[in-house]
Order: sequence, then C-alpha cells, then structure tokens
Amino acid sequence: MGYCGSVRRWLVVPIICLVLLFVAEAQANDVVLPLTSEQAITVCQFEQFRDELPDFNEPECKSLQFRDVDPQHQSLWLLITFDQQPSWQYLQPPYGLYLFGKAASSVYFNGQLLGSNGMPGTPDSEVAGQMDTVFYLPEPLVRDRANQLVIHLSGHHSVLPLNAPMHFIGIGQFGDAKRFLQRLSKWGLVLVGAFVVGALFFCMLSFGPNGQPSHRLFAVLCLLAAIQLSTEVARGLISYSYPWHDIRLLVVTGCSVIFGMLLLLYSSLKVASGQAIHWIYGGLLCTLAVVLYAPGFDAKTTAGVFVPLLISSLQLLLYWRVSKHRATLRWFLVQLAIVITIVVNTPGFHEIIHFSIIAVLLCYLFIQQANEHRAQLQQLQHDQARIAKLEYKLSESAQSNSPAKLEISVAGRTEYIDTTSIAYCKAAGDYVELYLTNLDERLYSGSLKQLEEMLPSTFLRVHRSYLVNLHEVVALDSKPSKERSGVLLRLAQEQRVPVSRRLLPAVRDSLKQTLV
Repeated sequence: MGYCGSVRRWLVVPIICLVLLFVAEAQANDVVLPLTSEQAITVCQFEQFRDELPDFNEPECKSLQFRDVDPQHQSLWLLITFDQQPSWQYLQPPYGLYLFGKAASSVYFNGQLLGSNGMPGTPDSEVAGQMDTVFYLPEPLVRDRANQLVIHLSGHHSVLPLNAPMHFIGIGQFGDAKRFLQRLSKWGLVLVGAFVVGALFFCMLSFGPNGQPSHRLFAVLCLLAAIQLSTEVARGLISYSYPWHDIRLLVVTGCSVIFGMLLLLYSSLKVASGQAIHWIYGGLLCTLAVVLYAPGFDAKTTAGVFVPLLISSLQLLLYWRVSKHRATLRWFLVQLAIVITIVVNTPGFHEIIHFSIIAVLLCYLFIQQANEHRAQLQQLQHDQARIAKLEYKLSESAQSNSPAKLEISVAGRTEYIDTTSIAYCKAAGDYVELYLTNLDERLYSGSLKQLEEMLPSTFLRVHRSYLVNLHEVVALDSKPSKERSGVLLRLAQEQRVPVSRRLLPAVRDSLKQTLV
C-alpha cells in the first residue's frame, strides 16, 4: 500500500506540469515578424572565398527561398529586399534582427554593418557563431520601402548535414533571442524535475528489500526521459554555437530510440516470455531501419519511440487474444491511444507534447507495476500463512507421536516432563514458572528466552513474560476481568494468560493459522 501511495503522489507532478504548460502558452504574447515567409531572396555562391560585398548580378547568384539556403561546408551571400508592412505597427522599438540557423554570419542593413555572429570564412578561418542570435537594428536605418538586408554566411563546422539548416529570419523588439524559441521550455523543466524524482525513487526502490528488475528499468526510463527533455529544451534556455546543435540532435534521437526499445523490452518480458528475444531484436531492426531512412531529425526522433510502441501494442493485442487478461487489454488500449495521438500530432510530436505523452505512459506503467507489486505481496502473505499453518500442524503431529522432553532440576534431582503437558510459562526473575495441564507447577532454572528456543513451535510468545501452548488455547477474551484488564487467552483448564497489545495482531494471526 505504501509503494502504491508513493507512486500516486509522484503522479501529481506531471498533472501540475500540464496545467502550467497551458498557462504559459496563454501568456506568450511577444511577437517577431518573419521577413521571408514566401519571398524569394538572392543567394550567391562563389568558387573562391570573398569577404567583400558582391553586387548580386554575377552568374553565381540565383533566386531561392530562405528555407532552401544551405551554408553547410560552404560560404554564401544573401540579399533580401523588403518594404515595411502594416504588421510592423505591432512592433515596439528598439528593433532587433533575429537570425536562427547553423552558420557564422555578418549582417549589413542598408549598407551599414550591424554586427557579426562568429566570423564567416574559410574552413580554417571561420569562427563558429551562435545557433540563435539577434542584431541590434537602429530605427533610423529602417526605410518605408526598398530596405536591403545583406548577410554573409558560412557553416564549415557543421557535424551533420541537415536538410534545412537555416530556420528563421525576422524582425522584432530587441532582446534575448531565446524568448522566441520553445516558449514552453521553462515549463518543460517541471517535467524534467518529475522525471528525475521518478528516477531517484525507483533507483532507491530497486536497492530495497522488495527491489525488482522492473524498478531498475523504470529508473532508466525516467532518466532517459529527463536527459532527452533537458537536451530538447536546452535551445530555449542556453546559448550554444551551431556545431553543438548537431550533437543535441544526436542525443535527442538516441535517447528516443533507447527509450522506445526499453518500452518494448518491458512489454516483451511481461507478456512474451520465451518469445521475448525475437520481439526485441525484430523491433530493434525495424526501429533502426525507419530511423535511418526517416527524413529529418524530427521524424527520426518521433520514429524512435513510435515504432517500438507500435510493435509493443501489436504484441499486447496478440497476447490478449490468447489470455483474455483484462489488465493486458487496458495496457493495449492506453498504448493504442498514444500511438493514435502520435499519428495525429506528428508535425509537433518531438516538442513538449512528446514528453507530456511520455509522462502519461510512464504514469500508467508505474500504477500498473504498483498494483502488480501489491498483488504479489498479498499472495506472499497468503502463502506464508499457509506455510506457517502447515509447520504448526507438522510440529503438532510430531509432538503427538513423539513428545519432546524438557529437563528440570528440582532439589538435587532431575525430572523430565513432556512439553505437551505444559499449558503456559511465566517469567519470574531468573526462573520460569511452568504451569501444567494437570494444574501442577514446576520451576525452570533459566530465562524465558532460553526456554522459548528449546520449546517446539506450538508455543507462542504472547507477552514479554508469557509463553503459551497454542494447543491449549480455547478462546481469546477481550473483556476485562476482576483480576486483570485487557485481552486474555483462556486455556483448556480455565487458566488465563494476558496478551500484550503490541503482540495482539501477531497472536490473532497465529491463532487463525493454527486453530481454524
């Protein structure tokens, strides 16, 4: 019950996170206006590196869309001509020119250098610029018509060839460029914290007395989700040079693939038993094939978790058709709902919705595991009760067939009495008083603890000063008598033995197991 309660309390964190995400999105009202939504721009690529402004009439110049500009491992000059638009009325000075992409850059506006992000150059001379940057744009430089923006780009430090290395160019109020990136990134840290707490919780649980392999698996899943999400939202939180963007994409995609495969591993071990290895390596081959051939890292990241989840759902469906287990059907329906959500939201799945869905899936698996753990504990307690009852019956049978003898020294002579003839024992200083079934009494020289170790399992400690032969118990009386208050055991010869309140639950259980 404690484990189940801890899991449910931990689930409150993702719920609060989702509420905060919607609040943050509603409050995001800062705007930046794109300069090249559908506008063609002039792009020049020269065989020899040039650091002076071209006139953009050379044969090497051509017209492209901004999304098709590719400065990776080359140097480019861009010319964008534009007029002020009515939407500029929503902008408040001072203005800033925002440029997001994998390149070092130098920017000229109406013939004046605004600044450089890194330093465009040859493979040897280039200084890598920031992935996302802003240039201060003096208001007097802006004309109503025919503004000319010239940008020199180079991306010789690129690690991975991306299909669209240049992401955005636009004008907004001057400020931190990161505020326009991943507007929910700060709230994504709430989910990161929840995943980290989950990883620590299951890590500690795995090293406890009831630790299971699934606890370690859940700890790794939470840790992977925390690493992937923190890497994903890093662009909106910290500034980094553009080569690190490629490393970031590799980490995010790698974590997605490992996470998806661990989900498939978990379901395979739970339901596929002897066929688990075939599901695992088959799922791995399918996942790697789709990830390698998927266009773009957003699609690769989505495929990394989608393909194993789809295979796991098929696996659960097949197993349910054989077993008709209701828990398996619920598990399948939850994963099917997530698969459908991924298909519907594929364009934006790699963003915050990805991790919100992952949190929901992990929450369901945690609750399912907690319920299974509780059922296992209940079964274990039931089995232990049956074993204890069997041991008592065996001990009772052995006592009947061959009663154990207890040696007692009295006035220089040794006496041997059958343990079956002892009704109960009472501590009396350095001695123990033995009360027999025929109402006689004897004195044992030793402590009650020593005597407890010598007597068979048919004797039970019911009080710090009393041992009782369970075979002699006929009733448990909770009504106070004139001599004593509290709970008493009534024996066959109408003898009364007090029961400690601390030991009362254990006494009740023992009586149920041995006398019922």
